[in-house]
Amino acid sequence: MKTNKALLGATLPLVLALSACSRAPELDTRTFAVANLPPWEVQSLIAPYVYTDREGAPGTMSTSEGAVTVRETPDNLSKIERVLAEYDVQRPGIQLHFQLIQADGPMPTDPGIAEVEAELRKLFQFEGYRLAGEAVVYALDGSEISQTLSGAKMPAGAAQEYMVEARVMRGPENGLRLEEVSLYSMGGRKLRTTVNVRPGQTLVLGSSSMEGASGTFFLTVTAETVEG
Repeated sequence: MKTNKALLGATLPLVLALSACSRAPELDTRTFAVANLPPWEVQSLIAPYVYTDREGAPGTMSTSEGAVTVRETPDNLSKIERVLAEYDVQRPGIQLHFQLIQADGPMPTDPGIAEVEAELRKLFQFEGYRLAGEAVVYALDGSEISQTLSGAKMPAGAAQEYMVEARVMRGPENGLRLEEVSLYSMGGRKLRTTVNVRPGQTLVLGSSSMEGASGTFFLTVTAETVEG
């Protein structure tokens, strides 16, 4: 039996095209409820499972506050469900305790800064330390904090106002990332930094001099877990 080579040549590309189409995966669409994660973090978590560059059947994702809608293969949708179940959990609240500590000549021991003072003495050789101001702030992921430090007095009795500001983001190890932490006095901004802080951790954020006061001022922050 003879084969019509012209006919075979004409039909072969069509057969290959049909075979390629048959290999394209079938996609489903699901909307997942999100209770605790912000949209930007949801997108970062599940992006590896959404193949937007898949030829013939690209995956898609749309995030909003409290939900994410994904069009993907059933297998990838199952993976996304497991990822969200692992990471979309309520974290304990974190309370930030800021303390402004003046380091100068001989000063009476201040029990309010005993633990921080012990650490400062390991690093610096000032004669004495005293609490110049403090503030306690309950920190929420994605919020901006601005708080006046209370109890701030200069040695001569003249009032001096200090303020701490920061942008709060979710950080590693159930902690927070404090971006653009700034200390202000009446003379303007005295320091600015960005740090990660974990529950139970105390950090020295920086030091500065202040108008009308001797010595060096240290700003510290302690993170404490707040049970629900």
